Amino acid sequence: MNYKVKGVIASISNKKALDNGAIVLDYVVNHTSENGYVTPYNFNVYKSKEYVDQIEKFLEYNSIGDNVEVEFTIRGREFNDKVYNSLSHWRVEKIDSNNNVKESKEEVADLPF
Repeated sequence: MNYKVKGVIASISNKKALDNGAIVLDYVVNHTSENGYVTPYNFNVYKSKEYVDQIEKFLEYNSIGDNVEVEFTIRGREFNDKVYNSLSHWRVEKIDSNNNVKESKEEVADLPF
């Protein structure tokens, strides 16, 4: 099941290279509710060595202070009789000041008709 949250990027960690060639990146998005309470969400991005370029694209297009909408799943795992949960990032899109997702800008080739 996928979830979405809108907020402001509060921090972005340094990339961490794993022994298997994968890259891990964490970032925090602060969501402010209607009554003014701020809830920080820590998202985890894990990309295998075939997809590490996606981490570079994330870092190129996103920075601290950006308003974003993040689509994510909740993952859980058990270790030493305890359950640990993480928010696994699937997609992030910038939003405008009215909380609307910005249209992606793609160049379209001239069509023959």
